[in-house]
Amino acid sequence: MKIFNVGYKSSNYYLIDADQYCLAIDIGWPGTINDYGRQLRPAGKRVQEINYLIVTHFHVDHAGLVQELKDKGVKFILFDMQIQSIAQMEAVIQKKMSYKPINLEDNIIITLSESRKVLQSIGLSGEVIHTPGHSGDSISVFLDSGDAFIGDLRPENQIMEDDIVSKNSWLKLKELGAKRVNPGHGHSFEV
Repeated sequence: MKIFNVGYKSSNYYLIDADQYCLAIDIGWPGTINDYGRQLRPAGKRVQEINYLIVTHFHVDHAGLVQELKDKGVKFILFDMQIQSIAQMEAVIQKKMSYKPINLEDNIIITLSESRKVLQSIGLSGEVIHTPGHSGDSISVFLDSGDAFIGDLRPENQIMEDDIVSKNSWLKLKELGAKRVNPGHGHSFEV
């Protein structure tokens, strides 16, 4: 398994090459598919080689290219608890930029409890957990290797004392055994 940060425009997007399949975690701003493609080159990949996509939450910088990737053949793994957040994101985006709405009819919709089985089917050992704090629909992808992809969950040392929701999200990640954290912004760090 190889992990690549293919981010641009101050956001991190990850590509996990699990040999037989490639999983993208988060995807960029609307209209930046060419930028994303250029960022894949150092990893030796092309957009057409990505098999699956998961987004950590539905904000424009993490989910703005979902439909454009789906149009290239990427299968979108959507968690049932995130579905209602798509309309909220799209209402904001369509007022400000050119954006291709997400087709809700052709996704792989699963529950968080099914995530381990689905990840295993694409060659990855791990699970997806609900890690609210930044937004109610925020999830983190945790691999049994100790890698955690947390989207915009604040680093633990930046959480306000009264932010119990974010503290509990970090507690879940630590209980699972998170060792290396790959955030949506900034550098990866060790726990």
